[in-house]
Amino acid sequence: MDESGCLLVQALVDSEGRFLDVSAGWPGGKKLGDILKKSKLFTGIEDSKYLNGQPFEQNNGNSIPQYILGNSDCPLLSWLLTSFSEKNGELSSIELAFNKVHSRAMDLVGTAFANVKKRWKVVWKKWNRQCVEAFPFVIVSCCLLHNFLIKCSEVMPDENAELRRNIELPEFDGEDDEGGKKTCDALASHLS
Repeated sequence: MDESGCLLVQALVDSEGRFLDVSAGWPGGKKLGDILKKSKLFTGIEDSKYLNGQPFEQNNGNSIPQYILGNSDCPLLSWLLTSFSEKNGELSSIELAFNKVHSRAMDLVGTAFANVKKRWKVVWKKWNRQCVEAFPFVIVSCCLLHNFLIKCSEVMPDENAELRRNIELPEFDGEDDEGGKKTCDALASHLS
């Protein structure tokens, strides 16, 4: 835990809001890209244990490998697609369209966590220092129970409170992977 008392959680969420991978308990001061590189998800993908299915073949001949979406604080990789950045100038309409779809897809992660927050409010309150070491296990358990409740078609509690916070994340400032750039370009072109 850092001096702010924050612990971070990295998660991979599918289109139905289910958690496919959760890594919890990272110090609050860490960058998301650094957390990703130290996670089992990263190692599993890099070691070809995950995302080894057939690529999607577009009508125009482009081949899109399996991928996941990441925040702008993460590096663009051949399997990790981030939004287009304005660091190289103004974005084209194709890139803006891609960013819009990317943003809507990334909202699924926020919505999944908001739903976990609605069900288990105690998890999101300030924790007693003696209990903090249990935090990663409690968060992963809540995410697994969340998945179970989705499978059982359990209705979310009715609440009007907005639990999701929009946090501005800094953009990744390293070099982009050419394979990732090619895939983003092909998908952006396909979306337009």
